[in-house]
Amino acid sequence: MMHDVFGYDLNLSIKSTEIAALFQQWRIQDTAVVFRIVREQQGGGFGDPDKHPHVWAVALFVDGVATRVYNARNSGREWASLDKVEVWLREQGISRWQVVNTLEPVSLTR
Repeated sequence: MMHDVFGYDLNLSIKSTEIAALFQQWRIQDTAVVFRIVREQQGGGFGDPDKHPHVWAVALFVDGVATRVYNARNSGREWASLDKVEVWLREQGISRWQVVNTLEPVSLTR
């Protein structure tokens, strides 16, 4: 699936298990984009797509190209909570990120 985050087409993916090695090779920037997507998979707990249709995903810049983070089973990583995304990003060595939510309306319009 192709996502558009700030004009970046996310048709490339990186497995979360590859992140550490790419950091050691200086191929990943330490800035990420956390963006809202429609749930692609149903997990346990809060994985009910009817109650929680949107989740958070992460894009990292690998060699300057926006790349979506996938899990070891080759499915897009999804988080129901920004708090959990923050913990995961810090564990990966990423200290800066930008949050993008174009799926849900905001209260003030321009």
